[in-house]
Amino acid sequence: MSGTMNDNIRFLFYPKTVAVFGVTDTPDRVGYNILAAILEGGYTGKVYPIHPRHQEIQGRKVYRSLEEIPEPIDLAVITLNERFTVETAELCGRAGVKALLCNAGGFRETDEKGNELEKTLISIAQKYQMAVLGPNTLGLVNTNGNLYSIFYPINVPTSNISIICQSGGVGLSTIQTTVDEGIGINKFIGVGNCTVLDIPDYLDYLATDDSTDVIGVYLEGAADAAKLIRTASRVAQKKPVVVFKAGRLSAASNYTLTHTGAMAGTYQLYEDIFHQHGLFTVDNVGEFVAAMKALSLLPLPEGNRVGVLTHTAGPMVTALDYILSHNCSLPVLADETIAKVKKVLGSDNPPVVLKNPLDAVGLGFSRPIFSGLAEVILQDDNVDLLITCYVKHKTWELPAEEMVEIAQRLKKPMMVNLIGNIQACRPDQMVMHGGGVPLYTTPEKIAVGVAALVHYGKQRKGGANFDHK
Repeated sequence: MSGTMNDNIRFLFYPKTVAVFGVTDTPDRVGYNILAAILEGGYTGKVYPIHPRHQEIQGRKVYRSLEEIPEPIDLAVITLNERFTVETAELCGRAGVKALLCNAGGFRETDEKGNELEKTLISIAQKYQMAVLGPNTLGLVNTNGNLYSIFYPINVPTSNISIICQSGGVGLSTIQTTVDEGIGINKFIGVGNCTVLDIPDYLDYLATDDSTDVIGVYLEGAADAAKLIRTASRVAQKKPVVVFKAGRLSAASNYTLTHTGAMAGTYQLYEDIFHQHGLFTVDNVGEFVAAMKALSLLPLPEGNRVGVLTHTAGPMVTALDYILSHNCSLPVLADETIAKVKKVLGSDNPPVVLKNPLDAVGLGFSRPIFSGLAEVILQDDNVDLLITCYVKHKTWELPAEEMVEIAQRLKKPMMVNLIGNIQACRPDQMVMHGGGVPLYTTPEKIAVGVAALVHYGKQRKGGANFDHK
């Protein structure tokens, strides 16, 4: 991508003026819904709907053509079919538009005729140096700029997580999962067919984006896999990159050609190369969000030594199956820590096996005992991060405020698995996330979060302090 196009990529996310081609007054059309998403999302720039026959849509004046708009346009959102998309791109180029978002399918993912249209679109963009997102895309979201240019009107909490995605459906699933997990997103980029801008271009942009600290990539395939992996590896030295590669089986892999026109490549080959280049990979949307959540809320650990506190052993056994297979270890607690544990438990209480993992059994339901144990374990010099498991109960309460205070004071990562449905756990989740402590409702998700933290902690420290077994 040329320097001018590289400069213009910012207009996709932070335009001061937006023109929307193809708006209609029919709610089941893409143009109507994209305009609704922009207006309902709180975008503060100027929006210019364009349609040759309408005068007003959704309370906004409609312009008959680009020429009628009284000021230059930064971003043009084109919701027309593939043939009119190409024609409109030429008009936008002549008018000095900086960036295009092209929603229509019908390009290289369909047939040779569509492939030729796509080549023409690329040629136009290069001639006028326009940044182009798509075609064949759901669109983009920038919560940091209140810009929702997608045809599923939504509103999402803002966070420091940005997602690059080759699927609109997976993108929506990921976005909604971040909401369920109490975090939200910063930017969502539905790359579509990756014509002018490709995934490496978006990675480079997000690497310099001050509001993005964690990057997720959902990948089906790539035209230049080597460039993608080199770029992701380089960016991951600055900001954590989590990769979700789809297409494990050949039938699923071949299907991507009719989805975004991307050559998928073998899953195992990608997986092996990602690992060689130090990238953290996941296998599904739940893991994708779980990893990004931990990386977005917590500092990276000094090492890979995991302390475990619970009052119910089963969930932590499940978590440890994953954690211990991902370069983590269970340290022996120091004698001083064991002495402190005994003091917290009290001499008259039932016996507890004093080791890591520490199962406090029924005593762990006690709010002061559970928080007290969390504190003494996290204080141990042999422990780099702590995971805890508590079961949501009508009578007994998770000591959320106390645990947040402990984590903040000791400045070590702490994570909580609160067993319960998301609605019941929401109040505790809000308290803990507000204090920078991630809360998960399943052991599988907290395990992925731990592994992601340890992985990038190791990356930052060149492997130091990660040899404990």
